[in-house]
Amino acid sequence: MKKAKILIALLLTLPLLSFSQIDCSGVLKSLVPEDGFQMNSLSKGAPCISGHTYEFIVPVQQGKEYRFIFYASPVFNNDLHFQIIDQNQPAGSNIVMDLPGKLSDGSLPEKNQTVLQAYYDQGLNKEVHPFFTVIPQNTTNLKLVINIDEKTDLIKGCVTVVILDREFGFQ
Repeated sequence: MKKAKILIALLLTLPLLSFSQIDCSGVLKSLVPEDGFQMNSLSKGAPCISGHTYEFIVPVQQGKEYRFIFYASPVFNNDLHFQIIDQNQPAGSNIVMDLPGKLSDGSLPEKNQTVLQAYYDQGLNKEVHPFFTVIPQNTTNLKLVINIDEKTDLIKGCVTVVILDREFGFQ
């Protein structure tokens, strides 16, 4: 009986241990910032599970321009929802961005309609991965909220938030 309890405990613990071994740094290692942007030290990739909501705070400074880029493991099928909330603004006027990972009808998005689904940029004549620019009027804290849709089965994968910044002003 004691061996059975140990075996059950081991079987319940092993998936959690293997989950913590997921390496979510691939996007961060491969991304090369452009247009004078630098990689912000708060950029991170983290293991995530379907049906959960993840939040983290990003301090932003007046006088800088920030670019937020989101990536998710293909196992999530872009079934995520993203928000950027300015914590120093009153509720109702504090939502900076509130978008899905993909359009629910399966159509091709236009710029600023989704967070993960690429759109075709007519000016560049190519598909572009979405990014979101924030130029804070004051030094403030932004809360990033990432909600991963619940699935029938527990799905484990990576979500990466890339934060780029540069001095704002005349370039």
